[in-house]
Amino acid sequence: MSEEEPFVEIRDVCKEFNGKEVLKNVSVDIREGEPLGLLGRSGSGKSILLHMLRGTEEYAPTSGEIIFRVAMCPSCSWVVAPGKVGEACRKCGAKLELKEVNYWKNKDARKKVRKAVAIMLQRTFGLYGDSTVMYNVLQALESRKYPADKRFRRAYELLKSVKMIHRITFPASDLSGGEKQRVVLARQLALDPMLLLADEPTGTLDFETAKLVHKSLIASTKGGMTMVVTSHWPYVVEELTEKVLWLDQGEVVKYGDSKTVIEDFEKQVSEIEREEYLKIGEPKIKIDHCKKYYYSLFRGMVKAVDDVSLTINENEIFGFLGESGAGKTSLARIICQIDPLTGGSIKIRVGDRWIEVGRVAETGVWISWSATTFGTGEAAATRVGMLHQEYSLYPEHTMLENLTSCIGLKIPGELAGMKAKFILEEIGFGKEEVDEILHKTHTELSVGERQRIALAQVLMKEPAVAILDEPTGTMDPITKKSVADAIRVARENLGMTFLIVSHDIDFIDMVCDRVAHMHEGKITKIEELREV
Repeated sequence: MSEEEPFVEIRDVCKEFNGKEVLKNVSVDIREGEPLGLLGRSGSGKSILLHMLRGTEEYAPTSGEIIFRVAMCPSCSWVVAPGKVGEACRKCGAKLELKEVNYWKNKDARKKVRKAVAIMLQRTFGLYGDSTVMYNVLQALESRKYPADKRFRRAYELLKSVKMIHRITFPASDLSGGEKQRVVLARQLALDPMLLLADEPTGTLDFETAKLVHKSLIASTKGGMTMVVTSHWPYVVEELTEKVLWLDQGEVVKYGDSKTVIEDFEKQVSEIEREEYLKIGEPKIKIDHCKKYYYSLFRGMVKAVDDVSLTINENEIFGFLGESGAGKTSLARIICQIDPLTGGSIKIRVGDRWIEVGRVAETGVWISWSATTFGTGEAAATRVGMLHQEYSLYPEHTMLENLTSCIGLKIPGELAGMKAKFILEEIGFGKEEVDEILHKTHTELSVGERQRIALAQVLMKEPAVAILDEPTGTMDPITKKSVADAIRVARENLGMTFLIVSHDIDFIDMVCDRVAHMHEGKITKIEELREV
């Protein structure tokens, strides 16, 4: 292939959903081995373009073309990157030939090409839950027909590259969200794709772990893989890519060198002024020597939460910061009365009464929804809601229904609609956006938009305590600041106490009053925000 010709050529691509244009005349060239970043706010069209490159049927362009230039075996149709043209096919030994594929005009050729295209989706942990981490990667290697006698060594190398060697014998269901994401990435790399489409590849990872995963991705590109990456963190895009395409409302704002485009993008992100909040109340949650131990066949005795004691005040926004697997989510699930503790005590104050909640889950009186959990009986007065890291929406219902009837909100329909609009505007949606979004189903929204709907579900219930587990994992910097504002407004107007579980230091600094650092189930220090 000529060096002048791109690996993938996107020409004037447009895409409409229900009459609304979500991609507008997008054109860009992707060169072999040159990582491309997609930058933009939530809903800008980044994920739609990725699905289009993946070849997902419902994302076929309304107009425009996508051209792939690949090395294809004339005998068995094996497809690899164009740099392999002239080499022997790994499957049958025939000489690989250059093939130009009009991706959305040639269905048979598209099926062949997409086998060499891997995609890693935001917050989608597609793993065999009951199987070990090692088996999950071995299965991916088997599906790619990797030589059987070399699979264990290759699986080990992949898990080492994503910092998961210490978990190879664990069942996937026992992993934290960040650990699951790393195994998903290892599975995608095991497929040895010519093109990896990575949608927020390190969105749920702490900074240090993300750095290690970035090294693995960069090493893979040096081995001949081409990569297209989206991230709400500009530093991730700059670190992983050479060129960046900036999208806004489906249109190209700018394309060019990563550093230059990102500098222009960040100029749009204004700083939020921190205001002193003088209405922090009396103690609201008392955690006394809290322990969550359990025995795992694969892990032995696991100390998910190990002798934690602290007090959280009413109307406080309190953060839990730590790397993946530090115990943050385990502690949050106990406070939310989803899981029982195995030692110590957790109490929540309601008026002048202190209600013990740490063992309530054992009685089975708690009902869990996709985004919120509330109790029944006397303890219902504690009203604790939680936005889970692995949330889901009701797929066949509109967003208005997701925010009202689906979560059991028993208020008149007109009032429920008014409240839904108010909440959505408070978390960063414009008035025109709200009118459109309320009548959409979840398949018509971006992942970042879905996450804000899940957050709105929590706020619609007006809990006394709201726990948000990795609330910014799929949000761009501008939306993140809007959500930080929304949390502070909800604290001010609704008198809510917030617990933020995150590895996102910037967001914790932006919104929290205090933060507890966690490591291996313990709190290592508690700091005032100004010291973070």
